[in-house]
Amino acid sequence: MKSYTPVPVKVANNKNRKLGTWTPEVFTYPPVEEFKGWSVKDTTPLPYRAFKHTYFFTMGIRSMDWNSWIELDNEWMKYHNNKVERIADRGHELIGTDPVVWDAAIELLTEFRNFLPTRYPTLFKKTEKGINNLVTGEVFEFVNVPRNEFKKDPMEMAALMVQDDLAILKEDENGQYILKGGAIMLAGFWRLRDKLNLPLSAIHTTGDVPKYNEKLKRPMEKFFSRLTCDKPVVRNNYFLQTDADLAWSSSIGPEDKEVVGWNTAEVATDINKMYYRSERQSVRRLPISGCIVFTIRTYFLPITKMCKEPYIPKRLLDGILSWDEDVKRYRGYEKFHGLLLPYLEEQAKIQEAEGYTVDTEPDSYPF
Repeated sequence: MKSYTPVPVKVANNKNRKLGTWTPEVFTYPPVEEFKGWSVKDTTPLPYRAFKHTYFFTMGIRSMDWNSWIELDNEWMKYHNNKVERIADRGHELIGTDPVVWDAAIELLTEFRNFLPTRYPTLFKKTEKGINNLVTGEVFEFVNVPRNEFKKDPMEMAALMVQDDLAILKEDENGQYILKGGAIMLAGFWRLRDKLNLPLSAIHTTGDVPKYNEKLKRPMEKFFSRLTCDKPVVRNNYFLQTDADLAWSSSIGPEDKEVVGWNTAEVATDINKMYYRSERQSVRRLPISGCIVFTIRTYFLPITKMCKEPYIPKRLLDGILSWDEDVKRYRGYEKFHGLLLPYLEEQAKIQEAEGYTVDTEPDSYPF
């Protein structure tokens, strides 16, 4: 990583920067609290249930709690092992760091070096050269290491520390944010090779995100251009999946097939293979490089398990029924509605008979 001399925010004046440029800023991450009692074996995943009775198509961003930038739980080892297997099988397709964001990737590792051992000291230890994993024995060295001596791509290193997929976007001279680096291993429905070097708008339009141009393009571009280092955000989304494969949804077709999607998927016939898939994304601007980092943590569990939770079947049922035609196509409605909706209706009636009605439901989004 090059040597940089960051300057105070007012001196850097990045608010008025020329597009595609960035002056390194002085920024100190707020003090991080240790997650008391956290255990790689016992700390259960947060129960994100990111749907409401009525579906609204918005960015849905919220301010990020600095302590919760990276959320880990007792599924860490499962996700880690899945990533290790995926790297061995097809690593070159899942990981990439363009030279223009190499320093940003090292900056991300540096941020992890400061955050992870403090937040999760039973899993990570900060060392002179980087981070050691106290459970797996992995050693990650990247501090003052010449580029030609790196044993792994820096994005691979970062991804092996967390349960998230990771992406780095860099602003170009037109003000567009381009995907230039990533470790996308557990995305389920999309592949890094299809999105690398695309601007933010094309990432969404090539994925057929409904109403992107009409409702999201301008707000998102405005948000990205104005995002400051001290105002990170998070957002949640959700999908329904018709198989139990976290890394790649096999029901839409083979991962190596050129064109895959809901149009190539089979109609779902087994409710026990229906899964709820929810992403918790954080968005931060890095102070030295000015690049934007996405962390994409996927939460994944069977519909049958989730529907045992109070109020969930009715809320999910109503949310799906409120989708318009564009959203239905995007989310694969035709492939599972005949199976899922009757099941949700049945489970909702059972819960209503037990007193779990819309009138008594607490407002706890995104949980």
